[in-house]
Amino acid sequence: MGNQQLLIEANSALLEGKYAKFITYCTEDVRWENVGQRTFNGKAELLGYISSAYDGVTFITENYIQEKDFVVEMGQIVFRKNGGSEESSYCDVWSFRDGLISGLTSFVI
Repeated sequence: MGNQQLLIEANSALLEGKYAKFITYCTEDVRWENVGQRTFNGKAELLGYISSAYDGVTFITENYIQEKDFVVEMGQIVFRKNGGSEESSYCDVWSFRDGLISGLTSFVI
């Protein structure tokens, strides 16, 4: 399976709230950086983050760009909180190692 297809499957698990399944697509030392905010290191820390932060989140990928061990994903994300919602644009740069997600640098504006 190629990196883009792996990302599509992993994101599907994320959207369905299957956070433990999403983590199976990641390396043990995965690094998830939300630019200008926090960085999460390792599967346990990342699972804790996505389990709380991604409840009620939806996103629509508009485009992928794949190059070697990287996939750039661009789209729209909606965060639902306290009865309201906030829509933002995002650009995620995913890195892969040995057929797994090894990192993410996420820009949300």
